[in-house]
Amino acid sequence: PKMMTRKIKLWDINAHITCHLCNGYLIDATTVTECLHTFCRSCLVKYLEENNTCPTCRIVIHQSHPLQYIGHDRTMQDIVYKLVPGLQEAEMKKQREFYHKLGMEAPGDIKGDTCSAKQHLDSHRNGK
Repeated sequence: PKMMTRKIKLWDINAHITCHLCNGYLIDATTVTECLHTFCRSCLVKYLEENNTCPTCRIVIHQSHPLQYIGHDRTMQDIVYKLVPGLQEAEMKKQREFYHKLGMEAPGDIKGDTCSAKQHLDSHRNGK
């Protein structure tokens, strides 16, 4: 069967891959388990220091411990990195510079000497 393809402009899906707190592309995508809205991890954690509701729909995440009801969304982050060329490399560079300024060694996953995201995904697909 012939596969139909259709080009979609990044602009058309931006609302689905951006953080509604900072309006930037999702970095370290983190999802509220109660309502499944997704934000940058740092944006959401900062927001939840003062609030216990979802920033988008205002549902109460948890009365006293909302940070226990959010989780890393690897699939969403992989999608964002796939759709926005150069974003992952730029974020890794920023993180390496941050650690360098503090005089600390960057964790292994952001040193720059590890496999690319594509290699990482391919190894999982191939069962390695």
